[in-house]
Amino acid sequence: MGRSGGGGGGGFSGGGFSGGGRSSGGFSGGRSGGRSGGSSGGGWGGFHGGYRTGPIFINSTRRYYGSGGGGNSGGNGNNNGSGNTGCGTTLVVVLILLALFFGIRLFTSGGASSDAVARSTVEREKLPAAAVQQTAYYTDADGSWIRSASELEKGMRAFYEDTGVQPYLYILPNGTSTSISELTAKAEALYPQLFTDEGHFLLVFCDDGNGSFHCGYTVGSQAKTVMDDEAVGILADYLDRYYSDYSISEEEIFSNTFAKTSARIMTVTRSPVVPVAVSLAVIVVAVVVFVTLKKRREQRERERKQAEEILKTPLEKFGEQDVEDLAKKYEDR
Repeated sequence: MGRSGGGGGGGFSGGGFSGGGRSSGGFSGGRSGGRSGGSSGGGWGGFHGGYRTGPIFINSTRRYYGSGGGGNSGGNGNNNGSGNTGCGTTLVVVLILLALFFGIRLFTSGGASSDAVARSTVEREKLPAAAVQQTAYYTDADGSWIRSASELEKGMRAFYEDTGVQPYLYILPNGTSTSISELTAKAEALYPQLFTDEGHFLLVFCDDGNGSFHCGYTVGSQAKTVMDDEAVGILADYLDRYYSDYSISEEEIFSNTFAKTSARIMTVTRSPVVPVAVSLAVIVVAVVVFVTLKKRREQRERERKQAEEILKTPLEKFGEQDVEDLAKKYEDR
């Protein structure tokens, strides 16, 4: 029937590794109260009414892991100097506050990216080609989700090429189950039926028909070196994002999810701390240089004006000793 409408949930919660073999778990996303799916139609799969937004909720209770102030311009005297010093100090403070503000915004938005998808903090190594016996990429047991296999497989192939892990999407009929534990058990049972290697990532997906989706997954014992808790959480974030985007087709939901996930998890998301610190240092140095040069110019200007005033003053106003002192002063200069 295609997807239904809505959004709701929480965040990804992962466990540690213990024991041997594959790892399994599940997550859900979407929000109830949105539009329901139909069995026909184009990009939206025949929907009507409602909307979907919201974060995802991950249930990972069933997992089995392997080892694995300004002055006056043109003024003179001390007032001019102190005023500009205050202006320079104010400018430094303002620029520092601006740098800190934008740095915090970058940090809280997840690093170099501005989206709400979790950051990738682990360096992952692509599986060797021998780890996977290539298979098909999906099963649409619902019968109405996937109309363009090429569109779906485009992103899934990109995931495979980036990670060495072959993804497999198993779509159950809408409303089959809303239990993450049941879907996880389904993924565990399907894995040995579908594959003969430990390099696959199997995602069992089920739309509840009321605006939410639920998933179970199983990761092969070799594939889990790439698809760890953090990587699965990133995939869950992307799936929830694209599930809520009615401008794309059902095929694109999964294609985009897998392509974006592999691109993110195979690189460490750049932390904003270093570039912000460097930018802040550059700003501070630039301001210090600016203030220093300005104060030097002001000092030279004050000396120039003082010299002009002295030159304009008749010599009769000075005593002989004063004239000798002034002459000696300028000779020394």
